[in-house]
Amino acid sequence: SLESYNGIVFTRRSWIYWKTVAVVTIALAGCASAPIGPSAPHRPPPPQFGRFDENALQAVDPDAPSVLPEMDSETRAVLRAAYADGRTRGRNPRVFTKLGDCMTDTPHFLAPLGDGEYALGAHAELGAIIERFRDAPARRERWDHNAFQTPSLAAAGGFNVASALDPTWSDPSWCHANESPLACELRVANPAFAVIMFGTNDVNTTDLPSYDFYLRTIVSQTLDAGVIPILSTFPIRPENPGKSRQLNQIVVMVARDYRVPLVNLNRALDGLPHQGVDPKDTTHLTLPPDGRADVFTVDGLQYGFNVRNLVTLQALAQVIAAVEDGSADQR
Repeated sequence: SLESYNGIVFTRRSWIYWKTVAVVTIALAGCASAPIGPSAPHRPPPPQFGRFDENALQAVDPDAPSVLPEMDSETRAVLRAAYADGRTRGRNPRVFTKLGDCMTDTPHFLAPLGDGEYALGAHAELGAIIERFRDAPARRERWDHNAFQTPSLAAAGGFNVASALDPTWSDPSWCHANESPLACELRVANPAFAVIMFGTNDVNTTDLPSYDFYLRTIVSQTLDAGVIPILSTFPIRPENPGKSRQLNQIVVMVARDYRVPLVNLNRALDGLPHQGVDPKDTTHLTLPPDGRADVFTVDGLQYGFNVRNLVTLQALAQVIAAVEDGSADQR
């Protein structure tokens, strides 16, 4: 069958459409691969199912972290170690990837920026970051599109946090046998950075210990591969705000434990109409009437997707500044 994404048409096997409707609850007892790179400083023990302590959430306020990553010295050390490891592996510093569910696998998240028709408003400094990633193809071979435009092999509607680790959901036209979507995407795209947000589907399908374990596994495997993970909280599901808050507490805790960047998207959306979530479906972020999610004017930033695109770009800019330390852009 033929599928179109942001003007790109490509062939995918019909089974892939089940991903958009599947509610995935998966037990992946042996899924986590062994570390493949040197241990970064301040790394917690390898993820182990059963270690989760729900009482630890009582000390985590998911509204406390700032919208953009807080770059203390320990975080910078972790990021620089991962970036240096990635450079020795040949990771492309002009490519990022996106991991997530329908909130990520959408033509509205970052994809419009790849066309170069964006309007930055008061955020003109982000033009350099956009152009950095617009200039490079986002897959190693058979691909001409940049990181903004490229659909991720580790993001799909229906995904929960476990899905990116399960080879069942890998695209056989790109992925090896028994290769997880995460491992496949990191191999095919060869990115230096990974933007990660899960939770929209997990509110209804994933218990707290499982969410904690699989999110830690994703972060751990990403770091082991020499790729910098950038975590994000997700918008509160209005039909289950309590569970949404608990999962976001776990996101904050995992980012803190691994000393990786955190985008507090849920806080960024606070104050927008309906907290930036479409009241018609209570799931997806809002868009301006003209559908332009790449406009960062005052009016444009009244909509959820526009805000998410802005803060994601700002986070990428901060991370790049931290790891390249003002040096010339590495090509």
